[in-house]
Amino acid sequence: MKIIEVFTIQFGSDLGITNDDIEKISPEITFITSNAEIEAIALVSSEGYQIAFSALPQYQVDGDQFCGLASALLMTGRSTIQQLFQEDLSEIILRAEDGYIVITNAGKLVIVCAGTEIDTMMKTVKVMRVAAKNLIKIFEE
Repeated sequence: MKIIEVFTIQFGSDLGITNDDIEKISPEITFITSNAEIEAIALVSSEGYQIAFSALPQYQVDGDQFCGLASALLMTGRSTIQQLFQEDLSEIILRAEDGYIVITNAGKLVIVCAGTEIDTMMKTVKVMRVAAKNLIKIFEE
């Protein structure tokens, strides 16, 4: 008889995120989705690894692709800001005619949101800034 060991991988454990952290993060994600008109949201590690992703069904985007693009933008943005201003990156705002993406630094996490209503972009930025400050506080404790 063969004995097979089964290992349970907990969400975010490879990134140092505990179940308690997840419980603390959830209200901030809810805050964003309740107060900003967005079609997609992702939470990624500061290294660019996907932690969470959600999108409306009509916003047809792959979560891995969305987070991968955000990671590439994040790395480029960090490098650019560091070289030009010798500062840490706060946020990246990309705008097209029919949509936008906002990437906000939240300490060891990064929040990425996408929306299609340009008129709501600045509200989304403000909401994300509040959530980012709260997430930074969570991980400082």
